[in-house]
Amino acid sequence: MGNIDWNASAEAIERLIRGLNSWPSAYTHWENKVVKIWSAKVSKEQTKAQPGTVTDVTKDSFSVQTGDGTLIVQELQIPGKKRMKTDAFLRGYHLEEGTLFHS
Repeated sequence: MGNIDWNASAEAIERLIRGLNSWPSAYTHWENKVVKIWSAKVSKEQTKAQPGTVTDVTKDSFSVQTGDGTLIVQELQIPGKKRMKTDAFLRGYHLEEGTLFHS
């Protein structure tokens, strides 16, 4: 139910994330881990990357290409950890442009 389909539009994914916060939660897969996405915002930036691809990483945030637009992830959770803002996640985990999140 909460599995993010990155082929959907950024607006649809953002609504899914908002609607499933706090239970059962929206999630995706990264490095064989289930990653819960708790908060995100829509960006109209369009790239040629395939849906689910990380398109931009800064010290504070990262963006993921969707089927229409990009989604800026604001808060997430990996297994065994508490919810965290994206900047805290990026201080502890290496994520680079081109990384693929799987549905």
